[in-house]
Amino acid sequence: MPAPEHSNTTISRSQEIRLVAGRELRTQLFKRSAVISTLIMLVLAVGGILVVAHLTGGEDEPYRLGVSAPDAETTTALASVLGQVSDSNGLTVQVTDVSDTDAEAALGITTDDGDVDMVLDLTGPSPALKVSEEGNADQAVVAAVTNVLQQSALSEQITALGGEPTQVAASVAGAVPQVEALDPPDQDSADFGARYTVLMIVDILLFIIVMGGGQTIAMGVVEEKSSRIVEILLACVRPTSLLAGKVIGTGTAVLVSYGLIGIIAGVTAKLSGVLPEGAVDIDTVLVAMIVWMIVGYAIYAVGYAAAGALVSRQEDVASAVMPLTMTLMIPYVLSFVMALGDASSLLYRVLAYLPPFSPFLMPARLVLGVSSWGEQAAALVLALVFIPAFVWLSARIYTRAVTRTGARVPLKEVLSRRPA
Repeated sequence: MPAPEHSNTTISRSQEIRLVAGRELRTQLFKRSAVISTLIMLVLAVGGILVVAHLTGGEDEPYRLGVSAPDAETTTALASVLGQVSDSNGLTVQVTDVSDTDAEAALGITTDDGDVDMVLDLTGPSPALKVSEEGNADQAVVAAVTNVLQQSALSEQITALGGEPTQVAASVAGAVPQVEALDPPDQDSADFGARYTVLMIVDILLFIIVMGGGQTIAMGVVEEKSSRIVEILLACVRPTSLLAGKVIGTGTAVLVSYGLIGIIAGVTAKLSGVLPEGAVDIDTVLVAMIVWMIVGYAIYAVGYAAAGALVSRQEDVASAVMPLTMTLMIPYVLSFVMALGDASSLLYRVLAYLPPFSPFLMPARLVLGVSSWGEQAAALVLALVFIPAFVWLSARIYTRAVTRTGARVPLKEVLSRRPA
């Protein structure tokens, strides 16, 4: 009688990985504490953006200037010139003809609601600006109106003397010196505040995801090791499948949770007008952040799993993962230092290509506007080449140390050909 075949009861490596990944995904994603913390962070992120949008006021309301003139042509001409002057000064002024309305009524003094914030009266012997109270006069608008009236008076005098006001105005405008920087900065400082804000959000999210996911994996490995559950699991699946499944499952849960927060926060910032128009391409930054988020997690997560396999107690996890955490902190801090310094320097360009540094420095360089898509692609290729080698090394450490309980396993002993 032939021996029974067990091919129907064995499963492939990919099936093992899917089983472990599914278990980790369900455990991490639907855990009550994880759901609550994700919702809290989402509310804080969106709420913070909406508060900033409310405090900044979004688009400024136009300043309402009423004009009382002898004829409609004067009001129309004044509105056109005043619009050009106010636009050049960053003001928004809405000119309204109130020639048929009393100034007190237009300002809301004798009525419940006024139509304008200030009235320019041109019907008297000299121009007059009228407001309900002296402190209500917007000095920027007063300066713009004064500039327009002075230009008008100057044009009348030039015409009376036989000159051409247009030519004189062109000559005066051409006499303004142009400022030329002999040593300009390598990066444009325009909208730096908005860029730095986006950089902080992206870097903080990346750091939380990579370190948080890595710490979760390390503690999970130690928990399974200390409770001897890992021995039961290894009786069913290969050690490398267990490692891959834990990394993929936990990573998917973390990326879904925090990636959702990042996407919703980015869309909220874009729709609420918190960022200046054209300051940062949020769509591009979100795509780059998600890509580097996955790559960064893949680089560090397997290392955290290997570090967790070296110890058997939760109290020892912090010391075991400390080298990885310090390595993670270096590019995180450097991204902020780079933003405040010369982001185009050779040092930062070289460091940005190093796989452990790329997940932080490359998105930061993209936000700062000093990185091309070619540079991003080259760094991504280098990272993808590095990941298999680091995965092999981490898997070697994990498979040799995960079943050893008791004292901390020395890394040198694990990496040796004949572990004691």
